[in-house]
Amino acid sequence: MNNFSFDELQRKDLFIALGLWLVVEFVSFVFFPSLGLINPGARLRTWFMISLPLGIGGALLISSSSRFMAMTHERATSNRLLYSFLGQFGGWIGLAGILFPLFTVCVEFFSNLKFG
Repeated sequence: MNNFSFDELQRKDLFIALGLWLVVEFVSFVFFPSLGLINPGARLRTWFMISLPLGIGGALLISSSSRFMAMTHERATSNRLLYSFLGQFGGWIGLAGILFPLFTVCVEFFSNLKFG
């Protein structure tokens, strides 16, 4: 497979996903409001509180799904296609949790955009 054990793979993906989440949090809740691109007011605190469990949970889900996928490809099972789909689906759900703050900021930005 590769040079990483299953535990090292999971740990590496967890730290990468947490790092990505922290960058998205900074851009969404510090950078965009400070530049005046968005002005969410009191909703900013609510979005931040919602993004904490979604981001951490998403990072955990990504790391566990990558380990699940690696273990699925190592084993010879009859339901390999189903397990592969479940692992990929878990990874995409985790990525959606990590990118939730960026999604809310983009919705806020484009909803307040005035043309002409």
